[in-house]
Amino acid sequence: MESYKPVWLKGAIILAINLANAGYKPVTIGLGERDFYVDIQSDTSLTLDEAKKFAKYSEVQFKVENNYINYNGIKIKIENSEINIPSSNPKYFEILNISTHHPEPTVQYVRIRGVAFETEEQLKDYLNWLEKAEETDHRLIGERLDLFSFHEEAGSGLVLFHPKGQIIRNELINYMREINEGMGYQEVYTSHVYKSDLWKISGHYTLYRDKLVLFNMEGDEYGVKPMNCPAHILIYKSKPRTYRDLPIRFSEFGHVYRWEKKGELYGLLRVRGFVQDDGHIFLREDQLKDEVKMLIKKTLEVWEKFGFKGEDVKVYLSTRPDESIGTDEQWEKATNALMTAMQELGLSFGIKEKEGAFYGPKIDFEIRDSLGRWWQMSTIQVDFNLPERFKLEYIDKDGSKKRPVMVHRAIYGSLDRFIAILLEHFNGRLPTWLSPIQVRILPISDEVNEYAEKILNELKKSKIRAEIDYAGETLSKRIKSAYDQGVPYIIIVGKREANEGTVTIRGRGNIEIKNIKFEDFLNRLKNEILNRDVEQTAIKTLKK
Repeated sequence: MESYKPVWLKGAIILAINLANAGYKPVTIGLGERDFYVDIQSDTSLTLDEAKKFAKYSEVQFKVENNYINYNGIKIKIENSEINIPSSNPKYFEILNISTHHPEPTVQYVRIRGVAFETEEQLKDYLNWLEKAEETDHRLIGERLDLFSFHEEAGSGLVLFHPKGQIIRNELINYMREINEGMGYQEVYTSHVYKSDLWKISGHYTLYRDKLVLFNMEGDEYGVKPMNCPAHILIYKSKPRTYRDLPIRFSEFGHVYRWEKKGELYGLLRVRGFVQDDGHIFLREDQLKDEVKMLIKKTLEVWEKFGFKGEDVKVYLSTRPDESIGTDEQWEKATNALMTAMQELGLSFGIKEKEGAFYGPKIDFEIRDSLGRWWQMSTIQVDFNLPERFKLEYIDKDGSKKRPVMVHRAIYGSLDRFIAILLEHFNGRLPTWLSPIQVRILPISDEVNEYAEKILNELKKSKIRAEIDYAGETLSKRIKSAYDQGVPYIIIVGKREANEGTVTIRGRGNIEIKNIKFEDFLNRLKNEILNRDVEQTAIKTLKK
């Protein structure tokens, strides 16, 4: 990839000069990870076809001075590049994408992204590679499926989820809500910003300072929350608690912010703002072991629902790091509680020395995806420290006041990061229950549109996400489009199906079943979605 970048930079210069000669105002060129870009200042955007007219080789004379291209008095800035401009000339171009952004409130830039090569063979090889990369890179999958986007004017590492991406988020949240309700959690909502006093009590102000976003308002210092636990602690403290109240379990799909370094940001895998499926339990010491055992069993159940089980899941005990808060006795108690819970479940686990949280040891779950990569996901953390720092209390049987134990847990971890992993694991072809569009109906001709619309209405009555792709393109092109967009089921209807009240069903892997009663497919599809099956059980049971 790096070897192509000098030629790409030259291609960006040629494209920018071609645009300038046509009366556009190029202002910036630069290199991305997989392409070059040219920014032009314009109140209106360009189409791909319009941009492609300028993506061609031309003999141009220009000078480079202090990271600026000087062409006939026009200055174009070269951004973020230490690459020398080569003498070789790219003659084969491809425009990949066009977007707009606003460097200032009243100024719009149109960004044209593309690649350029010296030979046609190099271009074809690269486009073939890029097509394969789209299957496994969540950023490209997200762009292709219209799930989410990042924008410079919004800020680095801050994602915007589009309607289809929000469907995936909601499905994951709804599933976790069911899991939480089954374990006795009460869902809460907490604010995004708190006075720094709170982060000083919790210890985040000192030990997490490099990731805190701090600001001053009206003489007080505030911090945008990097974690939800202090707010849940305040809810616990909002009224007296007794031993009969415990355990108290709070859950929240809480949005947190951690100021990661710009060079560490990477799509949804490393962002500055993300949502956690967070949970905190306040309980007595004698309840701790059983609570941890329940959490371990539920966590393994969740991962099996997504197809991760057996050797594709590893469990680790992470111990006290060098920088931590709390006494040796507290850490020993917490570590022993986690270890005993895993041993009693017959769980094999490894040890990660000094990788615990600064306030307590933890159990970490790792999963292996379809590409053989391991990802750390769920965590269960026992904490004797924060209850001490916040002076948490409950009234015991004998009337004495005691400190509760606190357990932090997240099963998905970061919702955003989990979505990235799922997109890459499934190559964008998510299980039906997670897919933004679950069924696409393809009428062979306009004559059967009424029948197709009847099927659409029945699917929507059953809360199935469906749409019609009417007969504009050929049937084969529409089938390919549905596959490319990750739609799990295609219903094809023609005159025969309309007359007989049947449908032709296509699933993934080119599985096709003809002359199926629509009601039979609908019932099986509803069961597949209700059970949150990983595989396409509806079409597989019909094929038997």
